Amino acid sequence: MSKEETTPGGLLSKVVRFVKNPTVNWTELDSIQDDRESQYSKQMLKEMIERKRRNDFVRRREFDQLRKLRQREVLQGQRVEDAAGRPSFFQSSMASPDERAVTLKKIDEIEAQMSQQWWKSKQGAEAPTQPGAMPVAADAAASSDSAHARAYAPTAPGSLPAPLENKAGVQPLFADDSMAIGRFGGTDAQMLAGAGPGEASFSLAAATAVTPAPASEPEEFVHEPDLEEAAIRFANGDHAGAESGLLDVLAQHQQDAPDDQLEIWMTLFDLYRATGQHDRFDTLAIDFAAQYSRSAPLWFSMPEQLGMAPPAAAAAAGTAAAAPAGAVRRDFSWNAPPTLAVSSVAALQASLARAASPWTLSWARLGAIDDAAVPLLADQFTQWAERDVQLVFSGVEKLNALLDAKTQSGDRATSPEWWRLRMAALRLMGKPDEFELVALDYCVTYEVSPPSWASPRCGYSDNEGVSSGSAPLAADSDFMASDLGELSAPAPLEAGPVAQLSGYIDGDATPLLEPFQAFLRPGVPLTIACDKLIRVDFAAAGSVLNWAAEQQGHGHVIQFQNLQRLVAIFFNVIGINEHAWVVPRKN
Repeated sequence: MSKEETTPGGLLSKVVRFVKNPTVNWTELDSIQDDRESQYSKQMLKEMIERKRRNDFVRRREFDQLRKLRQREVLQGQRVEDAAGRPSFFQSSMASPDERAVTLKKIDEIEAQMSQQWWKSKQGAEAPTQPGAMPVAADAAASSDSAHARAYAPTAPGSLPAPLENKAGVQPLFADDSMAIGRFGGTDAQMLAGAGPGEASFSLAAATAVTPAPASEPEEFVHEPDLEEAAIRFANGDHAGAESGLLDVLAQHQQDAPDDQLEIWMTLFDLYRATGQHDRFDTLAIDFAAQYSRSAPLWFSMPEQLGMAPPAAAAAAGTAAAAPAGAVRRDFSWNAPPTLAVSSVAALQASLARAASPWTLSWARLGAIDDAAVPLLADQFTQWAERDVQLVFSGVEKLNALLDAKTQSGDRATSPEWWRLRMAALRLMGKPDEFELVALDYCVTYEVSPPSWASPRCGYSDNEGVSSGSAPLAADSDFMASDLGELSAPAPLEAGPVAQLSGYIDGDATPLLEPFQAFLRPGVPLTIACDKLIRVDFAAAGSVLNWAAEQQGHGHVIQFQNLQRLVAIFFNVIGINEHAWVVPRKN
């Protein structure tokens, strides 16, 4: 009897609610409890957002203080060296070793304690799964006390030759070399000092703790806090409210530096792409070009890529003939002839001009390419690599075998256009390591400088398992600063399995995430391609959060790659970035 009285739908409980609320209609009594619960959940969400803002602000301020302290110590060391008139690099490193060693140890211990406290608050007592994590909570207190005591102990002299051979801190000394780190040209070499693996040379903690990692970690995504409200509105399906909020934020930051406003502009571009608003995108592109004196990002409609017409286009069409035409463009497929001639390349270009990506190209029947068609095909590959399109190659082993046979090292009888075609194909496929080897053979064969590597903007996949569209490289960065993994690996095919999320995800997302269990492999990050993921609501984001936390507890590393920025910001608000890598798109 007690159970029946306490159930929300019982008659007695309903009579009690009616007595407590005599002004409420009898049929509306059941909705009172639901309204209270929704209010409580909204309040909890607001508190979580505010708490996360405070934590991010404190963490940024503390790390800024650490950076300033390091820079001050470096500048002081340089002044001492200049005043002493040091004769050599090794002699300057021996100047006042006690003070510098103690200072560096203190900095490392402070940074380790901060990282440990932040990591424990996010993960609890579970073992960390991210590369380079701090120790578990059981040993943290003892190690902290002992390290604190060692920081004030007398410094013992150490030997210099051994660490100087292996530490990454020596690498920036060669940043101005024209042939630094296997690159061609001084400009590319100088870029290495600010990004990628060379960045470890400026991190004292990373230099002292040598932890072999199979892949480099992506850059942590830190969003503008003022964009969170627009991301939440977009997740609720309020596209107009999200657009209005972004425009208001852009107006509020109008007096900021242009670089500080760039994230707001790119988020607004992503909103128009996700909703298929081409006219508004073009209007914003004109304002962007006037503001930054450069061209705006390329337009593409995410609903059209998935075969879904945007709401405005669907209302304006009114005819059934437009849908089949769009379907034909999306399902474009082309088969290479046995001998690829100039006319074949021209026909391919004409067909692609009337078709929308993704484009499927089969090279299974390819046996030869006319010499006159080689430069045309190389130009076409270069154009594809510089555009935001999706390419799917099948039978790519035939194309690679033909290009390899035509580009033998030391054979000057072959036209240089074949080398250009092969390097353009490797760039399109997102293979920087193989590109560098071919470029070196080209340099040896013709004794001229080869073209430098440039990261492709297109998405690419083939039947050999290579995929570059799910985790694209930054368009303006050197390939050594890639987020895909360790470039010194013997083969780029070992970058890890690739899964995909796309479209609109509403409600429970567990059925979409369960198939990814088959992609999980020990020690290899699971990359989930989200370049076609338009929107994720609150319920779906909660299930993604639970799934990511579960996989982190099992020791797996999850990377959500190429997210449109509103979804990436929403993932940060929900807290998914605490259990997985959240990487927004670069274009």
